[in-house]
Amino acid sequence: MQVQARAKINLALDVVERMDNGYHSLDMIMAPISIYDEIEIEKSDCDMVECEGMKLPENNTVSKMIQVLKDTYHLDSSFKVSIKKHIPAQAGLGGGSADAAVVCKAILKMEGIEETEENLYEITKQVGADVPFCIHDKWARVKGIGEKITPIESDWKFDIVVVKPDFGISTANAFSKWKESRPFHPDVDLVESSIREENMDLLYQTMANSLEPIAFEIEPELEQVKMDMEDAGLVRILMSGSGSSMLGFSVDEEVILSACEQLKEKYNFVQIVHVGG
Repeated sequence: MQVQARAKINLALDVVERMDNGYHSLDMIMAPISIYDEIEIEKSDCDMVECEGMKLPENNTVSKMIQVLKDTYHLDSSFKVSIKKHIPAQAGLGGGSADAAVVCKAILKMEGIEETEENLYEITKQVGADVPFCIHDKWARVKGIGEKITPIESDWKFDIVVVKPDFGISTANAFSKWKESRPFHPDVDLVESSIREENMDLLYQTMANSLEPIAFEIEPELEQVKMDMEDAGLVRILMSGSGSSMLGFSVDEEVILSACEQLKEKYNFVQIVHVGG
């Protein structure tokens, strides 16, 4: 079975609080984008996860997902998963989570198991905070540790420029420094309203990421990335997730195209992507 795993972005990310169990309570607006990994999955004599051109850690998200499904549904089958990566790592784009989510759906289909999406949120949150959203794979407001998904009924689609510098940001590192910082809390309600109303002006004014200042402290070069994107004509820049990808916005298609070409002269990963769906 061949499947595609779509990346995600955050148009709002609020770290509400650090909970007693060490996890962080979040409030986010998330959307899928048109960058995707290509995955082939088939039954095998033993579980195997391989990725073209790179060695995956033993505790990668797909291996974790396979084990969670085996434990949950008492599966006897084993699976070989081959991944062709297009979503960069440590980018705040949820690549590993997207891979785990589509592998989950594929295995359930191969095994003839029907499950509600809501139950899958609870099952897949064991693998990672972004996996439940990647199961949903549509506009949504996401709370808790990622398992509380409220769909946002919207067909809004638009293009942005995504720039991923050569360095990444460790999610664990970003969250560990959150408590030491002076957290700010974006108005996620207004960001949600901008999506429902398809109001780009309101989105520009309200979208924010409370991890962005922390990421800029960890990697000061992100400030230069942001300045380069602004110099290329993009009118609003926002970091996705815990970074290091930066999202550039403009309602002018020619500006989007021109900025993409300019930024490719300096950065290896620059793409125009479609948001929404």
